[in-house]
Amino acid sequence: MIKNVMFDMDGTLIDCNAKVFIPVYVKAIRDAFGEPLGGIIAKVAISGAQVMVDNDGSRTNREAFLEYAKPRIPMPMDEFERVMTEFYENGYTAVASVIKQKPAMINAVSALKAKGIKLIVTTNPVFPLAALLFRLRCGGYDPAMFDFVTSYETSSYAKPSPDYYTETLRRLSMDPANTLIVGNDEKEDVESGKAAGMLAYYLTDTPIPCKDARFKPDFSGSSEDFLAFARTLGR
Repeated sequence: MIKNVMFDMDGTLIDCNAKVFIPVYVKAIRDAFGEPLGGIIAKVAISGAQVMVDNDGSRTNREAFLEYAKPRIPMPMDEFERVMTEFYENGYTAVASVIKQKPAMINAVSALKAKGIKLIVTTNPVFPLAALLFRLRCGGYDPAMFDFVTSYETSSYAKPSPDYYTETLRRLSMDPANTLIVGNDEKEDVESGKAAGMLAYYLTDTPIPCKDARFKPDFSGSSEDFLAFARTLGR
């Protein structure tokens, strides 16, 4: 019986293409901080994501990122975090223009919440929580509907490592056999989620296939299909 559902964000809860999002995100940073500082911060923000993807679990992704940023950003790290928090609360609003809502997924989340199923957002944790909550709100969600949202402050791994899911399952005391991962990326969501012992729903609205996939999803379909599926759970 499915008692917990994990959701990817981009392409799953919201319609947001990374190739469109990143240029808008970079421009927002440059506009907020001016040059040359804005260009430096934007470069570190993008390149530092790989440091978090490569994190081995010995520290949080935040700690890994700040260690990477320290010799590259011309200010103390506490000041850097302060100004970036302000950015995510104010200047980050420009990214709203490239986020589209997915009504069927909003309705599915509401249906699952009403059934008492635990809901977790498992977007790749390479951003601070403030940035992720803003994007959820742009997507039409009340973040309070979710029991937990992974972020760079709390995660010590990142996708596609199965350890990312295992860490999250352990943190929330959830049995993987009773947990469903929903995502549109066959490698980062289906493959890694299955490797961590979970069930997987491959969302096919904007699928990202994996040529050398080892696991098949337990379920697959569009957002509308998932909404119908969600309504059957808990019966």
